[in-house]
Amino acid sequence: MAALFEVHHAVNLKDRYLFGLVGVIEEGMVHTGMAASLADEEHGRDFAGKVHGVEFLGVDGVQEPTLTFHYRDPEKLRRWESIDWEGRKVRLEW
Repeated sequence: MAALFEVHHAVNLKDRYLFGLVGVIEEGMVHTGMAASLADEEHGRDFAGKVHGVEFLGVDGVQEPTLTFHYRDPEKLRRWESIDWEGRKVRLEW
């Protein structure tokens, strides 16, 4: 495994067609182009994507690492938004 990311919450950056997972990098290094999936076996098939970018989004002056994923398919976005992201682990691999 190249990296492990713990999600605090998700955001939809609608104007850029990006879905973001805001959280903390627990292990390894995160890079654009990495394949991402939920580490949780029960929900592992609900999310899969390629990291479009690594940004730092902030609220009240606190900036957190954010993995962004490009989307065009509204069904994919609905599926991603339906996941309870808080505390979930995302596995990132080359």
